[in-house]
Amino acid sequence: MVVMNLTTGSITATIPVIGAQYVVGSPDGTNILVFSNNSDDVTVIATALIGTYTDPRTVVTGTAQSHFDRPVWAIFRNNTTAYIFNCGPQCGGVAAGVTTFTLGNTAPGPTTPVSAATYGLLDGNTLYVAGTPPHTACAAGTAAPTCGTLNILNANSLTLTNSPPILITDGYHDRMQMGANGKLFIGSKGCYSLNVFGGEVRGCLSIFNTANSEVVVPAQAGDVTGIQPVPGQTPEVVYVCQGGSFLIFDTTTDQLLIQPNGQVTDIVGQSYDVKLVDPPPN
Repeated sequence: MVVMNLTTGSITATIPVIGAQYVVGSPDGTNILVFSNNSDDVTVIATALIGTYTDPRTVVTGTAQSHFDRPVWAIFRNNTTAYIFNCGPQCGGVAAGVTTFTLGNTAPGPTTPVSAATYGLLDGNTLYVAGTPPHTACAAGTAAPTCGTLNILNANSLTLTNSPPILITDGYHDRMQMGANGKLFIGSKGCYSLNVFGGEVRGCLSIFNTANSEVVVPAQAGDVTGIQPVPGQTPEVVYVCQGGSFLIFDTTTDQLLIQPNGQVTDIVGQSYDVKLVDPPPN
């Protein structure tokens, strides 16, 4: 893991963490959680100690009673408490779940089992968790042989509020954003994508309606690599990069926004990600 000065573009420190893949920072910037491939450990880095003679790393390994299981992501509830996402069987582990972890502790807290967990979103007191349990069959209506799942938890009690899990597209989920009208956009990579001429077209994007719990899978093929809600427009839209294309979805219809000339927005080249730099005024 490296620390960079964004002004000069130079590397200011190198911190050894074997197999480091994902990093999540606390809201106040005082701590960073580092997740490694094929590991049941979480490395906590105290940013104030970087560059000093004191090792900034603390490795949390767990105990026989409380442990992580292939942790891959986290969401901070506040500056000191985080929800750790245990990937479990999807990443070669045993059991998926969401573990409460408090900075400064030497062991994980309690874990709530879920069907799968690689990514999520905290919206008020609701925690959405997505992942792909191995060999999960889809419901009728699609030729896709496997599906992913969405679990919904009460963030205060960390208890499940939906059962069974909601079926969504499969793959490795690493994108999730809440759009207008209560539409939760969930994206993954490596899903079972269909693009049959004259038949079913299905990719890695799922749109979950939080009002009625219905799921829409738009007829767009390919990996989802970027999701960005855009507030303040009429209609309210969400930008999505999927299959190398830049797409604009209308959150009132869950369909692509068609321009007055009858065309969708076209950008030359492969679109990989999208970010909103200057939000429109309210």
